[in-house]
Amino acid sequence: MRQFHRMDIQEFIRRYDSALKAAGLSNRRATELAGVKEDTTRNPRRKGTSPDILAVVKLAHVLNVAPSYFLEPLGITAETLGLNVQPPDNAPHNDEEIALLQIWRRMDEEQRRSWLLLLEHKLSSDVA
Repeated sequence: MRQFHRMDIQEFIRRYDSALKAAGLSNRRATELAGVKEDTTRNPRRKGTSPDILAVVKLAHVLNVAPSYFLEPLGITAETLGLNVQPPDNAPHNDEEIALLQIWRRMDEEQRRSWLLLLEHKLSSDVA
């Protein structure tokens, strides 16, 4: 029997705001880029209503996050849809990993190489 998760509008809003900040976009710009109405995110704030699911998926793509990151607080998971889908091991799992991925995507190749060398050096010096 499928178990349905409780909807948590405040958690959806928190995750959405976090993704907006990480992407450096305003709500207006994100909704424009996604081709959805601004009420998609205004109504959950004002009225506590669930946003349109397709609009949420479009916003997730604009903000470079997995749609499940926004849908899970709304009670929509692969399990509730009857899907047996496991996210890949390399998918971001929390706000910090999403922020790191978004920073990574803004870097050029030289910045990425420098950053990786710095991290590898820090990790190897911590082990020693």
